[in-house]
Amino acid sequence: MINPPNSLSNNILQYLNRISPAGDESSSSELTDSAPSTVPSIAVMPLINVTGDTGPEYFTDGLTEELTSEIARYQDFQVTASQSTMRFKGQAIDPMKIGTGLKMRFLLTGSVRQDLKTVKVAIRLLDTSTAEQIWGQSYKRDQTAADLIAVQEDIANSVVGAIADQYGLIQRKLSRESRKKASADLKAYDAVLRFYHYETELTPAAFKKALAALEHAVQIEPEYGLAWAMFGHLHADNHALGFCQIESSLDKALTFSQKGVALAPDNQFARDALSLVYFHRGDKKFFIQHVEETIALNPNAPYVVGVAGWHMALYGEWDSGLALLRKGMRLNPYHPSWFHLAIYMDYYRRGEFDKSLAEALKFNFPQLYLDPMMRAAALGQLDRHSEAKTAVSQLLKLEPDFAARGRRLIGSYLKVNDLIDAVIEGLRKAGMVDLN
Repeated sequence: MINPPNSLSNNILQYLNRISPAGDESSSSELTDSAPSTVPSIAVMPLINVTGDTGPEYFTDGLTEELTSEIARYQDFQVTASQSTMRFKGQAIDPMKIGTGLKMRFLLTGSVRQDLKTVKVAIRLLDTSTAEQIWGQSYKRDQTAADLIAVQEDIANSVVGAIADQYGLIQRKLSRESRKKASADLKAYDAVLRFYHYETELTPAAFKKALAALEHAVQIEPEYGLAWAMFGHLHADNHALGFCQIESSLDKALTFSQKGVALAPDNQFARDALSLVYFHRGDKKFFIQHVEETIALNPNAPYVVGVAGWHMALYGEWDSGLALLRKGMRLNPYHPSWFHLAIYMDYYRRGEFDKSLAEALKFNFPQLYLDPMMRAAALGQLDRHSEAKTAVSQLLKLEPDFAARGRRLIGSYLKVNDLIDAVIEGLRKAGMVDLN
């Protein structure tokens, strides 16, 4: 059993120590374990005040600091300290020159315009390797003197959730690039990117590539806690989804995830992986404990907060779980579509089968048995027999022995027995009369 950090205060101190002091050329949200040097790197350039007077400079500078600090909470990222970028304030930006000088792959730039009632912030994400803008977004907020800090925090959370999250712009771009590399050229962080790609695909082929890459990563970087945690995460997924034959998959998942947390105790994803293992082991006490510790590390990380809420809801903690899930979905519009499973189950348990069917149609992972299963159960409850029959046919094509294994498969992700019975009832109405 891995002991958690002593307190949230300790976590905050560790986080503050990842920001370099004034005068350092660069800073990073360095992993506490031995992290490879190929992690994504970013500098937040001083935002430009285009209001026309110097009055709002404190808001502009404060938002620059807030963006830098928020990105630094993501352990995947190397972040240049704002003290190092402030020397560029008021200068024209040459992305490629600055990227080379700071040794940063990405730049976050933008402008702020204020009047008496509103503040408008325009943000751009630049790739210094090509000088291309790869993302941009404008934010308009009401403002009063009393809530300017809240406005800064709200905008920073929205920006950083969109670009730095596991499902954010940067990780998805790097993941696409990594997939073009030959296996012999893969570095440890490429294995992390292979894992992220697997999470967007959830196919046996993507699983096997991620598994092989992470197995290689922990061999060449044995102190890399995030890689160990992801290795454990894959074994837990395999226990639930059965992508390949691995002996004692769930036991290995626990061992590897615990090692990941031991090596990187303040890495939020590592703790999330351990939470996932306890979820699949059916140990609700330890699951809830680790979920709370995971969220405390960064309450604004969209994916981790969302997936924590997703698991909590599917364990029957509907109110708190769905609140976290919806927060994660709000903070990052690129959230995984399988998040809709928990919302589907919430509507299903309420007997609102039209709404549950609508959520099933948003799930959008037809290669997983959960997709046609969700549709079949809701359609069965709605007495839409022809459509239900089609969904059942699709389910049996993916899982030919679902009639014998259905309860176990449903229970892989749903930990509420009465609701499992209700889903089975819907599937029987859909035509699976021999379902155990």
